[in-house]
Amino acid sequence: MKKMKFFSILVASVACLFACTDSNELPQAEQSPAVTRSASNADVVLQWNNEEQNIDGFGIAQAGWSTYLYAHRKRNELMDIFFGQDGLRLSILRGEVFPHYDPNTFNMDENIDQPLDDPFFDIDYNAAGNEAAEVIAKHHGQLWVTKKAKLEYNVDKLVFSVWTPPASMKSNGSTTDGHLKLTSYNDFANYLSNFCDAFERAGLPVYAISPANEPEYAFPWNSCIWLPGTTTVGPFIVNHLGPKLKATHPSTKIIFGENGQWTGILGFIMGSKNYVRDILNVNTRITNFPVIAAGHGYNDPVTKKELPIVPFDKAESKGIPVWQTEISDPYESYDVTMTSGLKWARIIHQYLCEANVGAFIWWAGALPDGGTTEGLINIDKNRVDYEVSKRCEVLGNFSRYIPVNSRRISAQYNPDLGYMVSGYKYGKSYTAVAINPSDSEVSITLTLDNAQVNGALQGYVTDETRKWEAIEAVQPSGNEYVLTLPARSVVSYVGSVQ
Repeated sequence: MKKMKFFSILVASVACLFACTDSNELPQAEQSPAVTRSASNADVVLQWNNEEQNIDGFGIAQAGWSTYLYAHRKRNELMDIFFGQDGLRLSILRGEVFPHYDPNTFNMDENIDQPLDDPFFDIDYNAAGNEAAEVIAKHHGQLWVTKKAKLEYNVDKLVFSVWTPPASMKSNGSTTDGHLKLTSYNDFANYLSNFCDAFERAGLPVYAISPANEPEYAFPWNSCIWLPGTTTVGPFIVNHLGPKLKATHPSTKIIFGENGQWTGILGFIMGSKNYVRDILNVNTRITNFPVIAAGHGYNDPVTKKELPIVPFDKAESKGIPVWQTEISDPYESYDVTMTSGLKWARIIHQYLCEANVGAFIWWAGALPDGGTTEGLINIDKNRVDYEVSKRCEVLGNFSRYIPVNSRRISAQYNPDLGYMVSGYKYGKSYTAVAINPSDSEVSITLTLDNAQVNGALQGYVTDETRKWEAIEAVQPSGNEYVLTLPARSVVSYVGSVQ
């Protein structure tokens, strides 16, 4: 998604014809099962043997916004914040399969090592009249960011989504609106396979690829309609893309879904949950290929309210991983404080614990937009200054301390008390992430069921003045810890079992 002004206009134009889903209440904190107590009667019980979804990782999308990150004089600092050991330690980078690649080289041979004093970097790529420079900057920027993420930080999951196929393959001959011609299905599958070829040759193997980003909307930027998914995206994957990648890149996964909203909003436009459900119901052979069901988490564009964060039941029933591949709130005024941080800590918690997602990807990592919360970091167009938000730091309480391939374990507690806790295990170590949105500190007791704790529990706190600051380790009393959660904070606790 780019700017949301056009999006609001588009949806408002049909709002009078189609009723919105009732969404008067915000989603609540994790609705844990009926609270059960261990022998210690602890407030929070982590169920060691009750495993939920696999955690594939946390990431950012840069896609077309790689341009300004690439041009920024402190771009190496910014990349460290996202992917470095002292930063978020992200494991996923989401890019775009641009429609204007040279289909023979995919522009992998372009020079991306120009000095930052080159006048090209001073161009405002989004300004009218700079369209040709914008295309070049998108190619160069994405390639630079992707190479650095993979080769210097060893980011293990490079994923790419298609906003639109090349114009020559579309019904209207344009990269905006229209749909993929039936006669172009094979050509488009070949285009995506060739894209994977080019990136793999450059040492950038594609972990997953999505043929359709937000398939339900005709945006005024790169876009393509894939409705209904049952007769477009589903058959394209089953009959064309799936067989092609199975022959050429069998380990590359195929992402499908990626609608703008997680759940449904307007009459003929469905959210990702039902889009995925319908594709799976009609195209049963899609599970012959390594697929990921995905959705985006934008608010209802008419009411601006949050939509229900729920599991993709159909995908889960078939053992298909579910990812949240794009989210921000373009309606939230610019806010770098802990107020925004706590809001997003809750939402991340909900996607992990209520929707059971295996990956959480933010839109976008860094972009020049001081008016909304679309970026984790606001980078100034002066190419020198930037500002890191608390929502960026709060994401780190998850991404830094939950190892890739952890398993979420059930956390039982009373959600009416206001705090939120989630648990994750990795071998004999585990992480508990506790969120306290209250203006006062909260003391809770935590224990593990069916596991014996081993030594101290180390906490790392983020609040209005601290970022991942180590706090005094907590020693157990028997199999139980007494934890003090500071006011308006997120604390990641790391421990081990015997």
